[in-house]
Amino acid sequence: MIAELFARTDFPHVSGLVTVDGASPYLRDTLTPAQWSDWMHKIEAMDRGKGLEVPDYEASVAEIRGAPPMPHPLPAAVLTSDKPWDLAVGDGGSTWPAWLAAQDDLARELHARHVTDTDSGHGIAVERPRLVADAVREVVDEARKQ
Repeated sequence: MIAELFARTDFPHVSGLVTVDGASPYLRDTLTPAQWSDWMHKIEAMDRGKGLEVPDYEASVAEIRGAPPMPHPLPAAVLTSDKPWDLAVGDGGSTWPAWLAAQDDLARELHARHVTDTDSGHGIAVERPRLVADAVREVVDEARKQ
């Protein structure tokens, strides 16, 4: 979400965008209300004293939705894991379908090539670094043509 916000707010300095199974602002819409609420409570309960990364999704989603849209599409790729994983929150079953729907929505918004055949779990950059590097190269090559 940081990369998307940067692209929206500092557009002249951005030539392309690659996301790697990152949280999408659309996840707020695709999770059930109970899943979203439980996830926010789970995050709030994290022990900040242990140096853990503690995201502020509510504020992040609000900031992205309040940012200006990109003036025109950038070369972009959205890489999404294809081995199911789960946030394990809420009473609506697996969060995997919501994650996939949010990634689809993000790819659509960015007019991005959506890579869903990753042969990986959530850690795509660790499990398939060549796939990530290739996506970055493709976006850079496309940006250089413009």
